[in-house]
Amino acid sequence: MIRISFLGLFALIFSQISEAAPCCGGTANIPSLISGDDSAQLTTSILSSQVIAEAPVGGGIKYRKSNDNESARTIKIDAATLLSDRWQAGISLPMTQRSRNRGSSEASATGLGDISVNLGFEALPDWTYSPWRPKGIVFLTTTFPTGGSIYDAKELFRVDSRGRGFYSISAGLLLLKTWGAWDTSLVMEAHRPLSRTIKNELGELNLKPGWGTSGNFSLGVSPLNGDFRLGISMAPSFEAPVATEGLVSGQGEKVNLWTAATQLSYMANENLSMSLTYSDQTLIRASDNTALNRSVAFLIQKRWER
Repeated sequence: MIRISFLGLFALIFSQISEAAPCCGGTANIPSLISGDDSAQLTTSILSSQVIAEAPVGGGIKYRKSNDNESARTIKIDAATLLSDRWQAGISLPMTQRSRNRGSSEASATGLGDISVNLGFEALPDWTYSPWRPKGIVFLTTTFPTGGSIYDAKELFRVDSRGRGFYSISAGLLLLKTWGAWDTSLVMEAHRPLSRTIKNELGELNLKPGWGTSGNFSLGVSPLNGDFRLGISMAPSFEAPVATEGLVSGQGEKVNLWTAATQLSYMANENLSMSLTYSDQTLIRASDNTALNRSVAFLIQKRWER
């Protein structure tokens, strides 16, 4: 029970670090999922991130100058509830403040991020013990572009862009397995943003995004089978280029982003857990065409038993 709760908390942690880039990098398509014997859960998280560098098109890393500071702070509420023994539903509500200070210019904006709703099904239940078979949950997520994007931004440095700007539908799988004090998890998802048209006094611009994918592999240990868990994880994500037609016709560039993270979790009791996560997107030098940041997230999760 406790170990499954730790892994469920980790699934939520990945949804937070995936959104750590202050602009539109990463993905928000991995939802909070109930993985233990609970009927509902509510999670509040606080995330603070700082852009450290850029990964140019083609890879490599270029660190930002000392007079260029860009950061984001996000407060997020995730709620999930069982619909039946194996079906569940959830919602994610983020609020983000973005700011940037470069030389003598500065800008800041606060508002709602992209809202998402999800539906999950426990496709591989762990009703009987198996030394190798994992517990598995498949999920569908719909993301709404309530956070705006670089295509809609009006403020300096585009600090009022807090999302990707597209309706998006994703499908994924969460696998969980424990062996004594050790645990591991694997998350895989693919998403398809929907095309949109931007109209202004100059005409129309048609945006046609491609497929995207993301994943995460985590390994953790609870020393002496206690209430603390130490974990490490690696999370890649990929976004296909966005094609444009109309005012400007062309093809954008793909985005690759790799995030490494460490976690410290604590199970206060059967129904309350907390976690502190540090993530760094500069450690794995495989990203390209994206901003790279370091972030810290604190989460507290309350669960209700069946």
